[in-house]
Amino acid sequence: MLIAISVAAGIILYVFMGGLAGAFTQNGGQPVTEKLIIQSYNFELSPGACGCSQEVLQMFLLNPGPATTKISAVYFNGVLMTLTSPFENAQALSVLNDEAFTAPSSALVQDFTNGLCTATAGTAGEICFTTTTPDVTYAPTTVGQVVITFSSTVTYGSGNTVKIVSSTGAVNVFTVESGIAG
Repeated sequence: MLIAISVAAGIILYVFMGGLAGAFTQNGGQPVTEKLIIQSYNFELSPGACGCSQEVLQMFLLNPGPATTKISAVYFNGVLMTLTSPFENAQALSVLNDEAFTAPSSALVQDFTNGLCTATAGTAGEICFTTTTPDVTYAPTTVGQVVITFSSTVTYGSGNTVKIVSSTGAVNVFTVESGIAG
């Protein structure tokens, strides 16, 4: 009888410690409280005359809480992207290779070449944003966007991994398919 009680107590202790250890080892010994979830993405984005489908990935991310998350790094298929502020003057995608732009969810990605991304004349292969304000900090329940650019198209239909790392080391991993909106 004592052996059965000892075995049962050992199993309970093992399960408890395993769950506790898992919770504390996911983020440097602290419980994970930061999280981003993908609300939608567009990997077929080609605004206006851009002609850049599969060269721009636009992701809308939600922080469900309970803690604020600050983006410090973005990876696409294991390659570190350059974290950059959005711009209002059109730039060619050929010079925006492997860059990740953080912007408020209300910002638009456009193809305009005149003025500050407000005119309607577009040029193939160029994009701009309707804001220059970066948005790397996500308070609980807020939505922002990450836009990743490539100098050439990503293979249509390919599954791709996007990893977003916060300033505290929390990691959020998403899978997106090229040429698809989801």
